[in-house]
Amino acid sequence: MRKADGICACVLFAFGVLVVSDGMRLGAFGWGMAGPEPGLYPFLLGMGVCLGSLLVLARVLVQSRRGLPNEPFISQGGLKPILWVAVPATLMVLLTEFIGLFLAAGLYLAVYTRLVGRSRWVTVLAVSILLPVVSYIIFYKWFQIPLPMGSLEAHWPF
Repeated sequence: MRKADGICACVLFAFGVLVVSDGMRLGAFGWGMAGPEPGLYPFLLGMGVCLGSLLVLARVLVQSRRGLPNEPFISQGGLKPILWVAVPATLMVLLTEFIGLFLAAGLYLAVYTRLVGRSRWVTVLAVSILLPVVSYIIFYKWFQIPLPMGSLEAHWPF
């Protein structure tokens, strides 16, 4: 487990450095007369990621020097629940390219609430239809945030 924590901390630190450098590339990363400068939030986010990953890395080093017992990365029988989450989420991300975010999210919610949550069909249909529709209305129509639209959703009349 310590090895996995250390590797993950190093990868996240590199990602944080990338975000900090991109925030600095955007220019000023302070507070101007009109409010936050363009690079402020990416800079702060990247610094937070770097700090968090350094704390995890320090904990890993302290535990290894103390000779504390190492736990396995995935315990016996722990892979199945992880796959029940990871496989549908991966499929949703892949389907988003082809059918769009809202349809992919509806399918993901339907599969997840039925197979993993073992919910009744009424709940499955309510959740998998209402959440994407409400998200579409709020984010795409009201806030006009451009979200991934697949080939099907790109031709919607509304």
